Amino acid sequence: MAQMIKIQDYISRYEQDPHHYINQFIRLKNQRWDELKKASKEQAQKQLDQTLEQAEQKEEKRKKFSLKRKQKEADMKKERDLSLFNEPTDIEQGVFRNIPTDETKLIHFFKDHLYDVQLKWASSTISHISTVSHHIRYDEKLRMLARQLPDSYFVMYKPVLLIQKAEMELCSVIITPLEVICLSFLEAEPDSVFIGSKERFWEKRATGKAVQSILNPCTSLLRSGTVVSKILQQSGVELPVKKILISRTSYIDLPEVPYGMEVVDKKKAEEWFKKQRKNTAPTKHQQFKATKALLAYGESDSKRRQEWLD
Repeated sequence: MAQMIKIQDYISRYEQDPHHYINQFIRLKNQRWDELKKASKEQAQKQLDQTLEQAEQKEEKRKKFSLKRKQKEADMKKERDLSLFNEPTDIEQGVFRNIPTDETKLIHFFKDHLYDVQLKWASSTISHISTVSHHIRYDEKLRMLARQLPDSYFVMYKPVLLIQKAEMELCSVIITPLEVICLSFLEAEPDSVFIGSKERFWEKRATGKAVQSILNPCTSLLRSGTVVSKILQQSGVELPVKKILISRTSYIDLPEVPYGMEVVDKKKAEEWFKKQRKNTAPTKHQQFKATKALLAYGESDSKRRQEWLD
C-alpha cells in the first residue's frame, strides 16, 4: 500500500521528518496486520464455539421436549437467565466482533483501516491539523493510488507547492525507488474518446452526448514535470522524471505526443498499474532525498489543535 505523504495543501507529518514516518508506517502496517490476523482467528474460533454451543442447546431442548410442562418451563427460564448472563459486552460487540474471518475480506478490511491512518497522517501533526474535505476523504483516485501501489511508492496527491512566493498546484507526483512520476488523470464516461492536438482545447466525444471542449491536459502536466525536475536538480537528486497522462475509462487519440510525455489510455491502463504493483524494489537513498526536497516546498493550511490552545 503506497504512502500518502502530501495531499493538496494539508499539513502532513511527513513534512517534519519523512524518513522517520515512512519507516514508522511500515512497522505500524506489519504490527497491525499481525494483530488483525490474530483477532480474526479468535473471531473465527468464537463463531465456531457459538455454533457448537447452539447445536448442543438445540439437542438438549429436543431431549427435554417430552418432559412435563412445569419442568420444561423451569428449564426455559434457566436458559433465558443463562443467556442474559452470557450476553456479549459492548466491547465484544465493537470492532473485534466485526472483523471478517474470510482472508480476502480481511485484506480489504485491513486496507480500509490503513487508508484511514494514511488520511490522518497526511492531514495532521502533533500540534496542527487540517480539515479534510468530504471530496478528498472519498476521492476514488486517491484511494485507488493508495491501495494499488506498493509500499515503496510515496504519493503527493495534487500537492500545492510554494514556488517563488506563488502557490502552484501540481498534478499528482509519485516518488518511486527508481523514478519520479508526474501523473495526470483524464477520465470521463466509459469508452469515451478524447481527441488531442497541440491546440489549447481538446475534444471529448461520448456516445449520445454532444462534443465537448476541454483544456489541453498536457499543459499542466508538462508544467508540473518542469517544476519537479528543477527542484530535484537544485537538490542534487539523480532520478528521472516521467510525465504520464492516464485514463482508465477512455481512449486518447493524440497524434503527436509531446517530448518526454507518455499516454496510457484505457487499452493499457490496467497493464500499467499491474506493472507498478509488481515493482518490488526497496526504498532507496535518492528516493528519500527527492521526497525531502519536494516536501520542503509544500504549502500547508492548518490550525493549531484545540488542546494546544487551552
